Amino acid sequence: MIFLSLVVVLGIVYWLGSASVLHYDGWFRWLINRLQKVPGFSSVAGLPLALSLIIPLAVLVVIFVIINQAFDKSWIWLFLLYSVVLLYSLGRGDIVADVKEYIELATRGDSVAAAQLLDRVRGNSDVDPVVGDVSDWRTLHTEALKIIAYRGFERTFAVLFWFFIAGPFGALLYRLSVLYRDFSEHDSDAAKMASKWLWLLEFPSVRLMGLTWAFVGNFETCPLRNNLLDVQSSSEHVLNECLRGALGAPTESSTEILATLNPEQKAELQEEMEEETQDIIEDLTGDVVTTHTEPAYSFALIKSSVPLYTRSLLFWVCAIAFATLIV
Repeated sequence: MIFLSLVVVLGIVYWLGSASVLHYDGWFRWLINRLQKVPGFSSVAGLPLALSLIIPLAVLVVIFVIINQAFDKSWIWLFLLYSVVLLYSLGRGDIVADVKEYIELATRGDSVAAAQLLDRVRGNSDVDPVVGDVSDWRTLHTEALKIIAYRGFERTFAVLFWFFIAGPFGALLYRLSVLYRDFSEHDSDAAKMASKWLWLLEFPSVRLMGLTWAFVGNFETCPLRNNLLDVQSSSEHVLNECLRGALGAPTESSTEILATLNPEQKAELQEEMEEETQDIIEDLTGDVVTTHTEPAYSFALIKSSVPLYTRSLLFWVCAIAFATLIV
C-alpha cells in the first residue's frame, strides 16, 4: 500500500509540478490560533504545539478505523486516504521551479530579485536571511545552496521518509510540525519550541539524506563521519555540509584538514578536489567549469543540486521497490 501510494503520488507531482490544489492550510492556522488563545495553554511550554499535532492525527486515526470497519474492499479507500494525505504532506511550492527561477535571475544579473526569491523560499527556517550587499553574487550563491539543501529535503525527502516509517500518520506529523514553525513568529517561544521538536523529527532523515548524497555523489568528500552523530548543529547546517561534500566542494571539515597541511600538500589536495568537483558537475549538468573562482563555481554547484536530488529520489524509489518485492 505504501509503495503503491508513493509511486502514484510521485507520478502526480511529476506531471503537475506540485499538489498545490490540496495545500490549504488555513484550518491548521485557525487551530493553532484557537489553542494559543485558550487561557493557561500558552504558559505551558509545548502544550499548544502538542495539541495542534495530536488533534489532526486523532482525526486521521478515526477516519482510518472507520474505513477499515465500514467498507468492503477497504484497501481501495485506504489507498485513496494514503495518497491524499501524502499529497497534502508534501512541501509547499516547487523547489525545482524555485531553483530554475534563481538560475534565470542570476543569469540575467538581477541580484535584488534573486535575494527576494531566497528570502521567500527560506521562509521561517533556521537558515539565516540574506543580509549585506545583495549585489555580492558570491554571498547570494552560498546562501542559495544552504536554502536549497534544506528546502529540497523538507519539501520531499523528509515527508517520504516518515511516510515509509509510519504511513500517512508520519507524513502528516512532519508536515504539520513544519507548518507550526512556519506559522509562528521567528523569534517567539512557539517558534523556538517547534524548531527543537522539528530538529528531533528530522535527525534520522537528515543523516539518511546525507548518506544518500554520498552514495549518488562524491562519497570521499562528503563529511559523514563528522555529521552522522553531530547533535549540536542544525538540520540546515548538516544538510549544507553534506550537499557541498557530495558535490566535491569545500566544507568546514575539508577546510580544517587543509589548514593542517604544508603548502605543497595543500595545493595537491585542492587540485584533486577541483578535478573531482568538475567531474561531478559535468556528470550532473553537462557544464564544464573552466575556473574555480567565485561566483562561477558556486553557481555551478547550485545548478548541480537539482540533478543530485533527482538521483537521490530515484535511488530510494528503487530501493523501496526492491524491498517491497523481497518482503
